[in-house]
Amino acid sequence: MTNQDGYFNVLDWLQDQKVVRPLLFFKKMQVAFGINHLFYIDAVCTPGGIKPHRLCHTFDPAAVSTVRALGPHVYEPPLRQALAAIRPFDWDHLPPGTPARDGLDKIAASLAISPTGVAYPLISREGRQALLAIHIDTEACEWGRFRRLHDRDLQALAIEFHAALIKGNRADRTVEGAALRLTRRERQALYWAAAGKSYWEIAVILGITERTVRYFMSNARRKLNVVSNTQAVAEAAWRGLLPGPDLH
Repeated sequence: MTNQDGYFNVLDWLQDQKVVRPLLFFKKMQVAFGINHLFYIDAVCTPGGIKPHRLCHTFDPAAVSTVRALGPHVYEPPLRQALAAIRPFDWDHLPPGTPARDGLDKIAASLAISPTGVAYPLISREGRQALLAIHIDTEACEWGRFRRLHDRDLQALAIEFHAALIKGNRADRTVEGAALRLTRRERQALYWAAAGKSYWEIAVILGITERTVRYFMSNARRKLNVVSNTQAVAEAAWRGLLPGPDLH
């Protein structure tokens, strides 16, 4: 039988919260379903790497340091594959010999846990990808039974949790959406600023006034939620928002 009481207890708690505290939600999930660890990420994925917008988990600081020491080339491949999934993604389905499989196995070995778990992909704000992953330390035969019993409820609770976090963060409705709507001129100004050009030089290149260049850069900083041109250029480059050399 599925754990209906556990599901409704967590669901009722989620719906009663004005502000959801992730670690408290994780604790309730662990108690209700016997989960060892939970991992939630809402991130921007670019060719340059994965930049978390929000990251919550149940691992202690020592475990986090251990995984970080492995390097992005180890932990990003399995994370990218799970973030790109459409349906619940079982870690056991990672093909042997691939960077994603090798990375997951190295992470599990470094933490002295089994590589058993499932990631539930979630619909996030424009430009971001999200998931809630759970880890159960159990045998393969029991793992299949656990998923059959609880997959539906766990996915539903993951969606409710994710929606509550987004609804409770007003910045998600403003800054993050605006950041992906840079105009062509704003992107051009950022491109030439990244090339080391001054406001005056950018104005000459684009055939506009220096004051207009300052206006474009100010808009870009506001949309990207940064305070300096250097930060704006770095943020735009990370998000893949800078145009190529052919600006016309």
